[in-house]
Amino acid sequence: MHATNTTNKFFAIILLAAWAYQTPACAQSIHMVETYAAGIPLKVIYANLNDLNVKVTAELARYGPGHAEPFAQMVRRAAPTVAVTGTFFSTRNHFPVGDIVIDGQLAHFGGVGTALCITDNNEVEFLQPKRYTHQDWSRFDFVLRSGPRLIHDGVVYVDPRQEGFRDQRMLSRNSRLAVGVTRENALVFVATRKPVYLSKLARAMRALGVVNAINLDAGSSLGLYYKGKMLIRPKRFLTNVILLYDNRWKYEERRTLLAASRTRSARLYR
Repeated sequence: MHATNTTNKFFAIILLAAWAYQTPACAQSIHMVETYAAGIPLKVIYANLNDLNVKVTAELARYGPGHAEPFAQMVRRAAPTVAVTGTFFSTRNHFPVGDIVIDGQLAHFGGVGTALCITDNNEVEFLQPKRYTHQDWSRFDFVLRSGPRLIHDGVVYVDPRQEGFRDQRMLSRNSRLAVGVTRENALVFVATRKPVYLSKLARAMRALGVVNAINLDAGSSLGLYYKGKMLIRPKRFLTNVILLYDNRWKYEERRTLLAASRTRSARLYR
């Protein structure tokens, strides 16, 4: 079994390395594999950010922060190539814990965690601002602040309390979702239903070639939609999701509808 897992991981890394350098005409810019890393069964979504047709964004529940919505309903409205659960939120008031920037505009201020930040031309940074302070996110088209950080510059780095996370359900074994980036500028989403500690998830991400990564909301919130298929359905309503489009025109076609659904959020948080 160990040999099989190692072989699967090896071929997943080889596939990523070969695929990341292909042109969009020669390869799918967004694809999924099922594999093992660090002994964990994983669903792995790769998005080649070298292809500028790829768009990474987010969507809030209808009527904005303070509201929740079925994952499937958010997916139908957004019509993405991929959708996954975003940052954590309070189950009491449905406000996300982290900042969310959509199309260069602050949609929600949360103030906790490490931020995945992506520019309009798909350059990626992971930033950890001081807690509960407003940041200038104007350089970025998309920001989602979650956490804790799992990998920093290729080194496993997990310190939830330092980032303001103290929920014991996060610190114990749980199903997991994470996002990271490789040196080849591939955005990598990893989901597992197997209950594992954050440190185990970090080692799995590093084994896949990820050099910077953060944890995302999972557990009962874990959701994964891929190319028309609902692969993992959350057990609760969600307040925010991350969306991937393999063609920016698909997003532009939905943008007006999505912007209208954020009207209340925009009035409250701009």
